[in-house]
Amino acid sequence: MIPTLITPRLTLGTFEMAHYEAFAAFAASPRSHFLGGPSTDKREAWDSCMIHLGHWVARGYGAFFATETATGKPAGRFSIWHPITLDEPELSWVMFDGFEGQGLASEGATAVRDWAAAQGLPTLASYIAADNDRSIGLARRLGCTKEGTHTYPSGTTVDVWRHPMGAA
Repeated sequence: MIPTLITPRLTLGTFEMAHYEAFAAFAASPRSHFLGGPSTDKREAWDSCMIHLGHWVARGYGAFFATETATGKPAGRFSIWHPITLDEPELSWVMFDGFEGQGLASEGATAVRDWAAAQGLPTLASYIAADNDRSIGLARRLGCTKEGTHTYPSGTTVDVWRHPMGAA
């Protein structure tokens, strides 16, 4: 059901328990600030992984869990995330600890975005906090344009970055 995407350094595909362990470690670290962390609640980390996986059944797209091909280590998660609180799908990304700053996020996000375009998704956005400099930098490298803001039901406002679809 979940396809496998291959990039020069990543294998993107199905969930394995090692991805949960890596995500739980990320969620407990200060780097998880933009996802509501840090949190050491392993149930919250588990629920996040399962919610992202559940999109495959509900929407026909969802989370691609990334593994560094050369080492077999869990490297991150790239999701086409579309909860009922969003009007459109979002391309989101998380690089697990030790895999940030290597260009892997761009590699994985591009592969997932290109896959989504090939599936006929007409548009993707990324919802990014105005002070999340690393994600904003990635959005720019991906050719995204800032087009406004979105306010979540919690009251948090983020910037909306529009992806060019079908871009290589």
